[in-house]
Amino acid sequence: MTTVAGAEAKTQWENEGWCMLEHLLPAEAVEAAQKGLGREFPSAADFADDRDPARNAPFRADSHSVMPTFPFEHAAFNDLVLHERLIDLAEEFLALTDLRMYQAGLSAKYAGGAESDEQLLHADYGNHTLVVPRADVGYQHLELFVYLSDVTADAATRLVSRRLTRDIPVERTYLSLTDYAELYGAEVPAAGPAGSVLAYRPDVYHRGVRMTAPRSARFMLHVSFKPAGTDWLGSQAWPSAAEDMAWHRFANRATVRQLSALGFPAPGHPYWNNTTLAGVAARYPGLDMTPWRSAAGSSPANGTA
Repeated sequence: MTTVAGAEAKTQWENEGWCMLEHLLPAEAVEAAQKGLGREFPSAADFADDRDPARNAPFRADSHSVMPTFPFEHAAFNDLVLHERLIDLAEEFLALTDLRMYQAGLSAKYAGGAESDEQLLHADYGNHTLVVPRADVGYQHLELFVYLSDVTADAATRLVSRRLTRDIPVERTYLSLTDYAELYGAEVPAAGPAGSVLAYRPDVYHRGVRMTAPRSARFMLHVSFKPAGTDWLGSQAWPSAAEDMAWHRFANRATVRQLSALGFPAPGHPYWNNTTLAGVAARYPGLDMTPWRSAAGSSPANGTA
């Protein structure tokens, strides 16, 4: 298992609930993704000058109302959310190799944006799981913010150490300003340059804030991983996009590791036989099926369905 964060960062994630990993991703991969931002969102200058009021309007009402999701039309976003270093990080923090990416989205926020950008402290497990978090290996899940722009303190997500919130009842996923004023006073901004990754646990209390720096914007990818087989955890489902051209462009050039992280049957899985190998090869003519054929060739269950 590859180490990309290190023991100190993992310990902070486990105990504090979050850690900031600066420059985790290669600059060229981040720059390639940045080139696709203009087709999805207004620039900071265009928003500030209101050059296209209709395009700007959703971000003044609710910054989450325009949030493209995987698979993205711009291939570099797909490459980034399933980058080797992100999968390595997920395996390192979750201490497992059989993982699934269960969320991937792209967001923008602007100075002068929606009032709802100023959030209450909350824990994400409220809408990521049907039950409550369990902290041991095999049950944890990992959330990541991948910064596509420099994120200064005024724009950064605020987080509160888990050490300060252990006594909060597990069913209380939102914290009021009046009842928990001391925690709002203890929050820390997760600032970092483009290419950095904020890793946090679903049980850490955090919140977004309205941006104050004039003519500024924040762009980032939201990526989440979980252990395979945890059906009670989730956010998005990938099969619903399987007929989209964005998916086909991605799948035809994806690696075995990337596809496996999406729930695509891994080489050697009992799903694979002569019929399914031929069918998937026909559906994705650009995908190198060698790893799946090689593993199926050594399997005793390589008949037809």
